[in-house]
Amino acid sequence: MSQVYGHRQPVRRRSSYYSHFMGILLALVIVIGLGVGFFFYDKYRNDNQKRPVSQARVTEVSSVLKTFRSGYFQFKDTGNWVLTQKESTESKFIYYKYRGLLVEHQLIVYVNQIPIPLYLAAGRALPVRIVNSDSFDVTSVSEPCGKSYEQGELPKVRSISINQATILCSPDTPLYSVVLAEIGGDYKLNLRRSDGSPAQLIITYRDLTLDPKQDTIKNIARSFQTL
Repeated sequence: MSQVYGHRQPVRRRSSYYSHFMGILLALVIVIGLGVGFFFYDKYRNDNQKRPVSQARVTEVSSVLKTFRSGYFQFKDTGNWVLTQKESTESKFIYYKYRGLLVEHQLIVYVNQIPIPLYLAAGRALPVRIVNSDSFDVTSVSEPCGKSYEQGELPKVRSISINQATILCSPDTPLYSVVLAEIGGDYKLNLRRSDGSPAQLIITYRDLTLDPKQDTIKNIARSFQTL
């Protein structure tokens, strides 16, 4: 008697289970990836939001004008100006402006005293007009006065007129040095104090930074007033 053999179809349970497992695994990977991405995005956004606030505060603090006074005069500027007692006298007031421990600016005001040319000569002029005998109408700091010398002329210290204001020019100085000078006059600024007494002032300035600008001396000159 012959035997009849039947062919059975393979069961697909294992294939179905594997597909289901891979689907769950893929979903978990996507969820974890989205979570990590959101974490780093949120951290980046918070860091960026913090930076402008800090910068704005620094700018606001650094732009505040402070008043500095002596017995004869006062002026305003940003930063910290310190009157050095060791170098100053009753007729010479020497101020230094610091950034940390570093000296960046120097201001010297002579009262009823004319210094020797070594200390008086400057590389630039700041022409001013005297207002009410106690303050100034300020223009702009000039170009280096050495440009007024003829080609081949010896670079000797001498008086020159810049915008109708006469200064003692140091043509080859490497410093950004400025002296205030009256338009129609010179560096001897004839003013009056609050009690009506006369005071002749000479004002010199040096910017000792690597990138000198006229902002500081203009702040001082615009706000300067005898007392």
